[in-house]
Amino acid sequence: MTDEDAREMARRGLDIQARAKDYPFMKLPGYMDWSRRKLAAGESPALIAHLDATSMYLLPEEVDALTEVDYEELLDDLRSGGEQ
Repeated sequence: MTDEDAREMARRGLDIQARAKDYPFMKLPGYMDWSRRKLAAGESPALIAHLDATSMYLLPEEVDALTEVDYEELLDDLRSGGEQ
């Protein structure tokens, strides 16, 4: 790692500490519509309830950038037990 990389990592860490907040999934844009559709399509209510009770530590601009693709990835991670 270069000095520049280390400085950028430190800058990002300080930015996150200063501006990031904990966002419940249920308050994320589009999440509730997505989760209702998943339940209607037969997804496990237990898995969706687990996601409903989860939150993420995000910067405001990251919240606006979330899409259903992100929710699908989170659901896939939950199904696989977080294993990659």
